[in-house]
Amino acid sequence: MLISQEEIKAAVARIAPYLEPTPVLRSRRLSKALDAEVFLKLEIFQPTHSFKVRGAFNAILALPEDIRKKGVVTASGGNHGLGVALACSTLGIPCSVYLPKGTPNVKVNAIHQLQAHVVLHGDVWDDANKLATEVARKEHKAYIHPFNDPKVMAGQATIAIELFEQLKNVDVIVASIGGGGLISGIISAVKHFSPKTRVYGVETKGADSMSCSWKAGKIVELPAITSIAESIGAKRTEEPQFEIIYHNIEDIVVVSDQAAITALLDLLAEDKIVVEPATSCSVAALTNGMIPIKEGERIAVIMCGGNVNPDKVLAWAAEQTKDPQHRL
Repeated sequence: MLISQEEIKAAVARIAPYLEPTPVLRSRRLSKALDAEVFLKLEIFQPTHSFKVRGAFNAILALPEDIRKKGVVTASGGNHGLGVALACSTLGIPCSVYLPKGTPNVKVNAIHQLQAHVVLHGDVWDDANKLATEVARKEHKAYIHPFNDPKVMAGQATIAIELFEQLKNVDVIVASIGGGGLISGIISAVKHFSPKTRVYGVETKGADSMSCSWKAGKIVELPAITSIAESIGAKRTEEPQFEIIYHNIEDIVVVSDQAAITALLDLLAEDKIVVEPATSCSVAALTNGMIPIKEGERIAVIMCGGNVNPDKVLAWAAEQTKDPQHRL
């Protein structure tokens, strides 16, 4: 079931006092390469450098006051944890964030700086999530799920509402998929407010649980996450997100880690934008011809996160300099 118009409008009103609209940039490079009008929705300019703060604020603000005061618990690959930590810091609420042990230091340190209690547990988000839900239940605290929460999904849907105000007649929206909360929210907003807009999802190989599920017609759990795009590394989705995506998305495409890295480095070199592989994969899908677009169409790509470790970017750039044939 889609997130309702009423829920999306309520989310717009809730988060407006706390979050400024993010800019939309026309990419001359991508527009020329694709013979279309390509725009980048820069969620990397959120205060946490990720769209996740939208859903976090909406879900926490929607909690009853007595529940909110007890504090909240969440599990994250990093970006959702940052969003929850910022919302809690802003609202004066205690916060605990559970992260996989391999979470990049840039995200761990940023969450620490927001005065959240950080627990590193397990190899992937699913491990951290299991412990976090157990702790929240024992301590009688609200648990804010990073994607399987209608209030979180409604918060993410505000991206599309904002986009439609900034950019008229959007033909295509391209967004990456982790657990599915972002694209479920976007699809819901599109169906209500711009039904002619086509929505495409992108995953990286090794973090492609939604693509596997979509093809199988049922939820498929990956045995492990093997992609570098850790912030979309959920081994499985949940039923609400799967149902919205399965019945409404145009297509889900899967790109390689290397294609995502190449797109990331091109965005840095040519567009002067720093993003994560979980973001650049959407651009890679376009530049590699995996998403069908028509001449002159208006394409919006959600630049969903920019919390990438600079050392990794330098290492990827060095690798491509040593081996230009490695580019895609």
